[in-house]
Amino acid sequence: MTEVIIHKRTGLQHGCINTIGNSVPDTGFKRFAEKDRATMEKKKKDDDKIVKAQYLHKDGGEERLERPYCMWAGQPITMWRFFHGETYDVPKGLVDDVNDPKKKMKKRSGLIGTNGQPLDTDQVEPGLHMFVPVGF
Repeated sequence: MTEVIIHKRTGLQHGCINTIGNSVPDTGFKRFAEKDRATMEKKKKDDDKIVKAQYLHKDGGEERLERPYCMWAGQPITMWRFFHGETYDVPKGLVDDVNDPKKKMKKRSGLIGTNGQPLDTDQVEPGLHMFVPVGF
C-alpha cells in the first residue's frame, strides 16, 4: 500500500485506502490459447504501470469515486477513494477502466428528421468520472 493521504477538507483518507489478498491464484494465463498468452502478458504489464492522473468528477465540488480494483488473477484487491481535482499515482489499468467509453451512458439525440420522425441516433453521454493524464 502507498503512503496515507488525508483529504484536507473532509479528513478522509484517499488514494489507495486498503489492500486485500486475492484468493484466486495466478495461473500464468494457462487458460488462454498459446497464441494469446504473449498478448495477455503484455496487456497485464501495461495495466500494472503506475501513471500520474488527475481525477475529475462531472459535478465537481466534494464529489468522489470509491471503487475496488483487481484486473488480473493473483493480484491483490485494492480499494481506492478519489476526490475531484486531486492528482494520484494509479495503475494504468484503473485509469483505462474508469475512462472506458463502452461503459459510458448513451443518450438519444432528440433530433427530428425531415419526415417528422425522430432520428434514432445515440450519443455517448459524458461520464461522471474521468482521469486526465498529468505530465505526459
